[in-house]
Amino acid sequence: MKKAFLEAGRIINVHGIAGEVKFEHWCDGFDSLKRVKCFYLDSEGKSPVALCSKRIHGKFLLLKLEGINDPESARRMKNKILYVAREDVFKDPDSVFICDIIGLDLIDVDENKAIGKITDVVNRGASDLYLVDMGGREEYFPAVKEFIVKIDTESGVYVKVPAGLFDKAE
Repeated sequence: MKKAFLEAGRIINVHGIAGEVKFEHWCDGFDSLKRVKCFYLDSEGKSPVALCSKRIHGKFLLLKLEGINDPESARRMKNKILYVAREDVFKDPDSVFICDIIGLDLIDVDENKAIGKITDVVNRGASDLYLVDMGGREEYFPAVKEFIVKIDTESGVYVKVPAGLFDKAE
């Protein structure tokens, strides 16, 4: 079941004297959050906090949240993870949320079999890498369009495996 509320990022500090907070977003970019009018303090959407304003500050966002009007209130928000409603996040139609592929099978289309389960997605700069649990060992798979045939968030991630990638001794 797909999560209705997604982790958007973490408040990392206070900014100024008016209660703004410095927000480290975990989205593809600032545009992903352009429709967001409300954040949530929990993953079930039970603790909403309205967004009064947001602005870009380097690689971070400065957020003004309703009810946070001074540095002390803002300081209490430090290290809190903020969630957003799935439908409020803007994403490219060809992209998927990372949380929707964690736990899916990585499927070799040439062999028509599952290689293993995707347990994490990391980025080392050049591209995303899927961490795949192959039943006793973990391997990275490069998540690049040359290898990905199809992502179906219900059945798996279908890939063409480059020759020699998983040829290590078991």
